[in-house]
Amino acid sequence: MSRDLRPWQARWEQLSARERTWVRVAALVLALALLWQIGLAPALRVWRDSPERHAQLDRQQAQLAALQAQARSLLAQPTLSRQEAQQSLSQLTRDLMPGAQLSDQGDSQRVVLKNVSGSSLAQWLSAVRQTAQARVTDMRLQRSPVSPTNPTNSSSPDAPALWDGQIIVQLPVPSPARGAP
Repeated sequence: MSRDLRPWQARWEQLSARERTWVRVAALVLALALLWQIGLAPALRVWRDSPERHAQLDRQQAQLAALQAQARSLLAQPTLSRQEAQQSLSQLTRDLMPGAQLSDQGDSQRVVLKNVSGSSLAQWLSAVRQTAQARVTDMRLQRSPVSPTNPTNSSSPDAPALWDGQIIVQLPVPSPARGAP
């Protein structure tokens, strides 16, 4: 290894004192730039961004806590029997979507919609999940066409949208782990 350094040492000895000083200054500047890029800049960036990141993590933690509370409340609910779920679904459909037709399809129910408002549909979907403990497995909707018999559904952008289509709802299956009948 000392053989490799001899040419460099000889060259160093040939440099004047002023040149040696400039080489030392250049090496120091290079070392400081390297220290900044590798050691200090990333740490300062993390320190500067930490309040924003901390706030983001707090929001995520709050969302997770809300989801956890919702999951616990759903688990705490007693599981409805198939008949109770079916009755609840029928009642919700009559109350929130009077024009909808409900038909049995084995373990699921088919709901056919005609001219249903978006707000009624949203309320129904939420209530079906909470009250009837059912879940939507398929939903095919289209905006109701404008017709003379449907004056509320005009082509005006301010008019509320009405929807036609069908929704397949899976009724709850009692789970032995939750103590269902």
